[in-house]
Amino acid sequence: MNILRATWLLTLRALREIVRQPVNEVGNLVIPLFFFAVTVGAVGRVAERAFGLENFVGFQMPVAVLNASASGTAGLAITQDVMSGYFEKLLLTPAPRFAVVFARVMADGIKAAVLAAVIGGIGLLVGSGFAAGPLGFLLLVAMAGAFGFAFSAFGVAFGLRTGSPQAAQLSFLLFFPLLFLAPAFAPKEIFAPWLRFAATINPVTYVLEGMRALVLDGWAWAALGRAFAAIGGIGAFTLSLTVWALRSRA
Repeated sequence: MNILRATWLLTLRALREIVRQPVNEVGNLVIPLFFFAVTVGAVGRVAERAFGLENFVGFQMPVAVLNASASGTAGLAITQDVMSGYFEKLLLTPAPRFAVVFARVMADGIKAAVLAAVIGGIGLLVGSGFAAGPLGFLLLVAMAGAFGFAFSAFGVAFGLRTGSPQAAQLSFLLFFPLLFLAPAFAPKEIFAPWLRFAATINPVTYVLEGMRALVLDGWAWAALGRAFAAIGGIGAFTLSLTVWALRSRA
């Protein structure tokens, strides 16, 4: 079977599983929005005096988008297939082996894009603005989907290697240190030197700054280039881990 057709069919299967259990995605939407509301409510009124930020809503909205984008469930779904024996059955079909896991990651990327569109729309309603306009909004959604795709492969690699749901969910916990070591709640310029260094070598920083550029500044090509380079680097690393884990599992 052609790898593109196999990936497409298996992606549809993964998306159907998501649609059939929408309650599982409620937390992936509500939790980022909750932190968005709390952070803006707590800091928004002092942000201009403390950080020099006139639009703290727009500054924080990409954080909520990125938070939702990292909430992939592909790793957990893979472990469920492994534990039930269905994964081994899929490997016996004519579908290329890589398509079996790649489809799961693709489904998480699509889900991340949908969540980003919803959160971005809510952000606009509460006053985030969007300097890059409608095309910039679509690009932000695409960036969120690409980041969700890249980061989801972490969970898939852990799930394939261990067959453990707990290990697959560990990948999401790894996102929080990366987020908090990025300029999520204040500009990097006011960080302590050690934290500024950590943020500088953190790839999530550049994804976040690229999204913020679209919201606050418009078409800042240098920031967007760094963001896509960071997403590409994360994806190359996580997909390499996934291929290694698939080979060990197969």
